[in-house]
Amino acid sequence: MKKFNLLLISFLLISTINLKAQDTTVITRHIDKGLIGFGLGLDYGGIGANFLYYATRNIGIFGGVGYNFDAVGVNAGIKFRLIKKKPTSNLDPYILAMYGYNAAIIVKNSNSQNKTFYGPTIGVGLDFRPKPLSMGYFSIALLIPIRKSEADDYISRLKKYNHVTFTNQLLPVAFSIGYRFIINYRVKKL
Repeated sequence: MKKFNLLLISFLLISTINLKAQDTTVITRHIDKGLIGFGLGLDYGGIGANFLYYATRNIGIFGGVGYNFDAVGVNAGIKFRLIKKKPTSNLDPYILAMYGYNAAIIVKNSNSQNKTFYGPTIGVGLDFRPKPLSMGYFSIALLIPIRKSEADDYISRLKKYNHVTFTNQLLPVAFSIGYRFIINYRVKKL
């Protein structure tokens, strides 16, 4: 009986130690503050780079510069991401609003008729980090350019007076995809 009690007490002590070890396990995640990203989309200026700084945990300001097949495309805006106080997911949804290039009219074999248009754009997206301690992550977005009628008027004038035939139309939505590298961060213990 003494052996049984000794084994039982030993088992309970070992179980308690294991449970206590599980309670002290710390998982960390990089909460990014400064980033540089490369990709395609309006927020990258076309094909280009995007610089993002989070002034607070969830609110960041950004600027994008790239090539939009006509000229240099530039955008600047604000990004609001939805990160909980205890971030446990590898997916962070966000919304954004920006101002800058949101349409480019490209006329084949006539660079003088190419034109870039500027205006506001809003969108929603998702940041996906492969691992919590990744020093970079993928970012995708669905963007809605708010265009004035001047882009459509320009297309109409080119069709009517210059006999330009367009094979594509301006889409009401745009997509963005890129990869962001974290250059400044703080570690969040979960």
